[in-house]
Amino acid sequence: MSRPPERESGVEALAARLRELRAARAHPPSEYPVLLDAALAELDHAVEALRRAERAPAPPRTPGAGAAYPFKAIFEHLPWPVILTDEQTAVRRLNTAAAELTGLPQAYAAGRPIAALLRPADRAALRAHTAAVARGDGDRSLPVRLQRLPDGPLYATLTAVEAPGEGGKDVLLVLAPTPAPGPAGPGHPEPRSNPAAVVRQAELTALLDRTARALLGGASPSSALGAAACLLRDGLADWALLDLGPQAGPFRVAVHGPTLSPDAPLEKAFLRQDPRACPVAAEVMGSGTAAMALAADDLDRLGTDEDGTPLMARAEVTSLLSVPLTASDGTTALGALTLLRTGAAPPFSLLEAGTAEIAAGHLALVAERDGTVGPGAG
Repeated sequence: MSRPPERESGVEALAARLRELRAARAHPPSEYPVLLDAALAELDHAVEALRRAERAPAPPRTPGAGAAYPFKAIFEHLPWPVILTDEQTAVRRLNTAAAELTGLPQAYAAGRPIAALLRPADRAALRAHTAAVARGDGDRSLPVRLQRLPDGPLYATLTAVEAPGEGGKDVLLVLAPTPAPGPAGPGHPEPRSNPAAVVRQAELTALLDRTARALLGGASPSSALGAAACLLRDGLADWALLDLGPQAGPFRVAVHGPTLSPDAPLEKAFLRQDPRACPVAAEVMGSGTAAMALAADDLDRLGTDEDGTPLMARAEVTSLLSVPLTASDGTTALGALTLLRTGAAPPFSLLEAGTAEIAAGHLALVAERDGTVGPGAG
């Protein structure tokens, strides 16, 4: 009598099913709902298995090890963009596929509201459905649109989970993107580099060169700093605010707004603002470290105008980046360069943030040599 085949272990079987689901990403979008349900079922199965493992007697283990580790490993390798959030859509973790789809770096994701990445019309809906799922009102799905992918909706499926090591009940959000055109395979190999990223790197290198030339060729330090801030606005953002001076009395040197739709009253409101009343600039000048944020729920990051209206809302800011102008001593912040993006512009990338920090270092050299700010300025 023939011997029956040996059964695969639970982990091996799960890994095999995940490989099949990952391969199914090439299926037409009409099949996504069924595949998403399957992916969620696999995750539920994995979480339940980990719960059982937690309850089973086990020998002493190294602190920090345990069920959270396999959960993180499974979560990271799920075949779909997956995001774990709280009831307010604040990210607890996201896998590599989700980071690539949303443009939100994993290193900066924790605590940032995923709803802020959506187009304004979809944010309230996602927040409301996420809160309902977290309350235990049942799973649900809805179409959403990312600001960086305005051409078509994604399909967001929400389900409540108790992830090991996270504490409390969270919401698992799975996004089904539209597949990229063109099949991948022997006749269509995947590119080894992202052409768009290479082009952007070249653009940013050229931007730093133009900024350095403006700083070297300015008629005066103040005009050179203003011209450089304008160039950085052109290459990185919709708005550029430049603040200089000691923490006891900083002043706003330059404000450059959008060139296509100039708003003179708003520019005047930014220019009249005391940098100490601009929380993000004050924070950066006080700490000497950069700040990068999505607009989302914190409308107070830029302070208010003279009528008490949040400048974040008035300028329709969707993301901001503020970097310190660090003195030659490596510790003193001489000011802050704050860049703002509005409308459907994508969040700042790490590459762009690095470029802004390099440019701010150049600005700091000119400001320090001018003698109006710096460790020894009176």
